[in-house]
Amino acid sequence: MRIEKHFQMRIPINIERLVRKLLVKVPEDHLVGLGSIILVDQVTHKRDKKSEGLYWQSKGQELAKIEIGVNTIYRAMPRFIFYLPFIAKFMLATVLYHEIGHHVQYSTHGIIKKDAENLAEKYKKEMLKKVFFLWRLFFLPISPLVHWLNHSRETKTGTAPAKK
Repeated sequence: MRIEKHFQMRIPINIERLVRKLLVKVPEDHLVGLGSIILVDQVTHKRDKKSEGLYWQSKGQELAKIEIGVNTIYRAMPRFIFYLPFIAKFMLATVLYHEIGHHVQYSTHGIIKKDAENLAEKYKKEMLKKVFFLWRLFFLPISPLVHWLNHSRETKTGTAPAKK
């Protein structure tokens, strides 16, 4: 599979190498039929330029491909975050694994559109648990504190989600 670099954003990490490291954890049969991962500043979808990633199904002889909007993922990130490899890797992994989830769905199950996002999110979460397993063990004991801090911040700023 090809990884193509078509982005102009200057960042102090090697995105192509990071994608390759993340792909090592994906079962090989989940990548069958995926021809390329294209790293762009922003995805080429006409209706959703703010999307961080985009999956293109195969057409005829053309293999499926994934676009990842590097600028869209990292644009608001403070420069120092790039020197915390875990965070930069995690941000990229969330997009990459979501889009691979779409590929797995379409290439193996032919999932209907209304279920596509939910299933891609489920695939992403499974892969993140697998890849960041040791980090989860590290952060699990403090997760109640993180949850409490988030809730406290949301309450103070009035950004808490509406209750159903």
